[in-house]
Amino acid sequence: MPNNLAEMFAHLEDAAFERLLARLSLLHQYYRLREQTGASTRKALETLAQQFNNGEAPVDTRVYAVYDKVSGRTMRRWAERLEEGGLIGLSDDYGKRSERTYASYFDPGSPLRKVAMHHLADHPDCTATEMLSVLREQMPKAELPDLRTVQRFLTKMRD
Repeated sequence: MPNNLAEMFAHLEDAAFERLLARLSLLHQYYRLREQTGASTRKALETLAQQFNNGEAPVDTRVYAVYDKVSGRTMRRWAERLEEGGLIGLSDDYGKRSERTYASYFDPGSPLRKVAMHHLADHPDCTATEMLSVLREQMPKAELPDLRTVQRFLTKMRD
């Protein structure tokens, strides 16, 4: 992760920059709404989310090109990230602990995916902890995902 804003902006792709600007625009309207109405955080977030989802939020039309819908909970997470990390906190990569993605562990054709899919076929109700244990046993030298990544994989496979 870059150390300053100039480095961060230089490395952002156009779409990532647009998402950052859209998040900032929505948060700006959230803070204005709270200040103008004295509404609670929850109420202001819900109100703005509803306005946005109805196409009535006072934001630039480019924000609607980036996001179809937004929830109050998502905006609350963005506000927390902005408070914690400044503008860098609104970037897509903020807070990621690893360069690896969920998909990189379980790409179609990957050895981990093959082992996981075979186990899932034999044990459709297995837990993420059980799956991770099987992966550790059958792939002792492989770099393994964390428990949460295995949970996401199982959720996706069961949907």
